Amino acid sequence: MTDKKPSSSRPPQQARGRERVSAILDACARLTLLEGAAQVTMHGIAREAGTSIGSLYHFFSDKQRVLEALGERHIQSLAVITDELMAIDDSVWVDESAEGVIARLIVPILRYTEQHRDLVSLIFPLDGTYRLSNPDLRLRIEGIYARVLQIRLPDVNAEARQTYVLALIGLPMGAFQIAQENNALSRRILIEELPRALTSYLKALEGLHKVTG
Repeated sequence: MTDKKPSSSRPPQQARGRERVSAILDACARLTLLEGAAQVTMHGIAREAGTSIGSLYHFFSDKQRVLEALGERHIQSLAVITDELMAIDDSVWVDESAEGVIARLIVPILRYTEQHRDLVSLIFPLDGTYRLSNPDLRLRIEGIYARVLQIRLPDVNAEARQTYVLALIGLPMGAFQIAQENNALSRRILIEELPRALTSYLKALEGLHKVTG
């Protein structure tokens, strides 16, 4: 059955409508994680959310709009995390241990991802239905990581620092996919093993530049 598309959709204006939209996005997140975005349908979302198909179409004109709204909700939540990171004083990054830096800098994002594993399905879709991408958020995260590394490794040149930043971003990306494929181990991979690996990487960089810098 092909999902029918009405001509328009509308954002919720009242608290009840916002609650209904939140339930719809929660349902879409569960189905995306279980089935993949390509298999999700408007009727499936409505059933999972416990709402009528008419109510679903009242807010979203098609599945693409639901996925986009789900992705935007993730972006907003991650933006809150990055705002909190940007507000941390430079002196904190100077005084923290390597373990403390990773715990403050990266673990909050890892915890969010582990708690919302549909996010990985949106970033790394198995099909072309919808791919979540936000260059502004990516640049903000890169900027925060670069700032911290400049504070911790002041003698490192910009080119090397950017390489380290991309490594700190790229290493979790691979772990996200592995965690997605190993659901029972996802928390251990993201919350225990990955921070341990990133801490070792940061210690290695600091040791390298302490010796050679």
